[in-house]
Amino acid sequence: MKDYDMQIKKYSGISNPSGAVALSNDLLVIADDEDNLLRIYDKNIVEQPLQTIKLSSVFKNIIKDGEDLEIDLESAAEVDGIYFWIGSHSSSRTGEFRPSRHRLFALEINPGTKGKFTASAVGGIYTTLISDLTKDYRFDNWNLDEANKNQAKSINGLSIEGLAATKNKGLLIGFRNPLVGGKIKNDRLVNGKALVVELLNPFAVIHGENAQFADPIELDFNGYGVREITRRKKNKYLIVAGPYHENIETENHKLEKTRLYTWSKKSGKLNQFKKVDLGNLNIEAAVFYPGNFDQVQLLSDDGKLTGLNAFRSIELTL
Repeated sequence: MKDYDMQIKKYSGISNPSGAVALSNDLLVIADDEDNLLRIYDKNIVEQPLQTIKLSSVFKNIIKDGEDLEIDLESAAEVDGIYFWIGSHSSSRTGEFRPSRHRLFALEINPGTKGKFTASAVGGIYTTLISDLTKDYRFDNWNLDEANKNQAKSINGLSIEGLAATKNKGLLIGFRNPLVGGKIKNDRLVNGKALVVELLNPFAVIHGENAQFADPIELDFNGYGVREITRRKKNKYLIVAGPYHENIETENHKLEKTRLYTWSKKSGKLNQFKKVDLGNLNIEAAVFYPGNFDQVQLLSDDGKLTGLNAFRSIELTL
């Protein structure tokens, strides 16, 4: 990592950016995990989004708006000009099953008239990821069936927060929780390892075919889970890692900082950017713009900052 200035921008309009992907050299589309909307921003204009897309208008009578119906959108990835989005697949804060969060879907987002974009569905919505994984013995160590019944940020809870394309037009799905291994200390799991699932045939599953998975990928982030995974180029990825739990400072626990890693899918080599101190930024999205693999834009979920209808963002040179 080169030297850099922590120059923070504040974008207005939302405060919980949870996933984002570039549409062009200057435009990006961002999800907020509190609603079923996508917002298009110009990275150089911080005042408000340029356009808002209602997913309930794209997937009519399938995606609905209302209390407890949010998808809890967490990440996005572009494959051959198609934009895949994934929900958290988590339960509610009280451990109740939320079917609206069990969604992987794809969109075309194209320029329309008067400077606006049009969004259209590609295939249907894949809703059985967790049940498909529980039927695959290779994922037994993660006890996903049991984790799916627990609160997302508890020990052995379940939450998906990362999505990235592979070189072979598949998808990598990064789990914040559950972690495998480790031990419980002061009511928290420490030194657990994170799960990344490779879905080999995303285009097939959104057209109703059975899912195919590669062998599970186990990554050691010193007890952290995946908060975001983004493809940089070829087989190289940037991974944002963070605690699986609520990350609230208490008498027994300090606030834990977000960490950045590079990872090679080909070699398995994992390196942390130890010189990067992200302070209290709660990074949940990372965006590379077309052709620029040396600079990444990081978006912070600032929903807990009272009175701030905005989110913070920084750009780092890698």
